[in-house]
Amino acid sequence: MARLTDPDSLAKSSPREMEADMPARNSKDPQARPFPWPCSNCATLTVVPAIVDYAAKVKHDGVVHELQVPGLEVPRCQTCGDMVITTAVDEKINDAIRSRFGLLTPQQIRANIDQLGLTQQELAEWLDVAAETISRWMTGALIQSSRMNKRLRMFFAFPEAREMLRRLDREPQLGTEVRLQTDAANKRLVGDSR
Repeated sequence: MARLTDPDSLAKSSPREMEADMPARNSKDPQARPFPWPCSNCATLTVVPAIVDYAAKVKHDGVVHELQVPGLEVPRCQTCGDMVITTAVDEKINDAIRSRFGLLTPQQIRANIDQLGLTQQELAEWLDVAAETISRWMTGALIQSSRMNKRLRMFFAFPEAREMLRRLDREPQLGTEVRLQTDAANKRLVGDSR
């Protein structure tokens, strides 16, 4: 359950003072209007910015996880306690999810695509996903799975991985049988102690 970090802060501050403490809103956000807002739950005009310790259950990779986001700035009704999850709040929650699971951010994905000189369509073809999926990762509208995150990291980090993907397209027999490495360093990587 979300709770205020300083329960007296609402009593000490006017809605206008609290609004001044909130970060600037995106002008495209339909919620970018002066406080107080009407509450959709209790119909009072008492929704103002509040600092809460946000707790939620989130599902990632098919598993439900507890997520804690301390000090989250969120519009909240002073009367009934109902919170309004705006686009800006949703982005902060998604950032916390990405941080918790060690996932690349949309900015990192975009920067890596740009550094490699790829288009979204080209990356989609490399990773065998839809171009719309790449677009959603880059805009933050979709959080990639841990499996796809590993694939992205490997693709961006290792030229050898990109070369292997090129070869798989040209040499369909690759991967049909196991190739064992014989040098000592590679044996240690796979746990072979011989």
